[in-house]
Amino acid sequence: MLQTIEVEIDARGCIHPLEPLPFEPVGRALLTLLQPDKSIVPAQPDADQCSAARALALLASPRYVRRPVSDPTEVQQRIAALRNDWRD
Repeated sequence: MLQTIEVEIDARGCIHPLEPLPFEPVGRALLTLLQPDKSIVPAQPDADQCSAARALALLASPRYVRRPVSDPTEVQQRIAALRNDWRD
């Protein structure tokens, strides 16, 4: 049986029913997008939720700046040694 429910979709794409549902929504659904309500200002995602903002914050963090840096030659030698261990 088909049932129609009214929902809102937030900025992250999550669906929120406007009324409590008397059943657990499981399975497939068809979604009809209505004209947006111009009186509703869409919520902006928090800056810490955006992956680009999080990446920039990480790159600017003191912990990242103080991270240990490996010598590329030493890393290649270690990889070669580990590969050779498998051939024993």
